[in-house]
Amino acid sequence: MIRFIEVINRTEKNPRMERTAKLAYDLGEVWINQKYVVNIREHQGYNRMLQEGRLNLGLDMGHRFTAVTINEGGKSATHVVVGDAATVAMRLNPRESRLLKG
Repeated sequence: MIRFIEVINRTEKNPRMERTAKLAYDLGEVWINQKYVVNIREHQGYNRMLQEGRLNLGLDMGHRFTAVTINEGGKSATHVVVGDAATVAMRLNPRESRLLKG
């Protein structure tokens, strides 16, 4: 299992007052088992929100976000983690090189 920093959406959802909801996000820790990862893609929405200053997490503007979808039995779950897609993919599937003795 590999540890990532996850963006947690704590916005209170009220269908009647959807436009007036105050956005609230936190950072948390998530451990992902690389055997159950279905796909990895860059999360454009959070990237845009960070650039616009609507994501108040104290992160640098250069940070990127990646959505990692995992299969949990009969259902799937998506975790938005801090990091670009290439770095997240490399951490989930590291190459194991071995020197062959000849």
